[in-house]
Amino acid sequence: MQGGTVLAPVDFFAGLRARLRSGLPPALRKFSYARRGRLVKVHFGEPDFHYEAWHHTGAGRLEVGLHFEGLTADNERLFDYFRTRMVEVKAHLPHAELEPWDRGWTRLYETIPAAQLDEAVMQRSADLMASYIVALQPLLEQALQD
Repeated sequence: MQGGTVLAPVDFFAGLRARLRSGLPPALRKFSYARRGRLVKVHFGEPDFHYEAWHHTGAGRLEVGLHFEGLTADNERLFDYFRTRMVEVKAHLPHAELEPWDRGWTRLYETIPAAQLDEAVMQRSADLMASYIVALQPLLEQALQD
């Protein structure tokens, strides 16, 4: 459910960053963060493999997920790794979808309604991104070590 004052993207994503940092377990609060327009990327030392929140204005949706935007071979390896673990992933993230994407990239994501960027969407997206990070970061770290 949406409601409240419409926020400028800079304010929305600054609030999302603060809520994400406070909503994560202490061991996951030290992340790198980059924002461009209506998109933010969060990573833990591997910028090519990052969590993303992206406002699709035309669709009125906000995408939250884990993106693999490295070399095609690495992206395919991670796609295969997560594909074999989708039962486990969906136990924590029931609406998550895994798919190949543009430029040889891959994403594990879902979207939520976001006709506008407001406090309700900010809280929901921060909670969802925290859920993605908590559920997927240990798997990502394991995959990158294999």
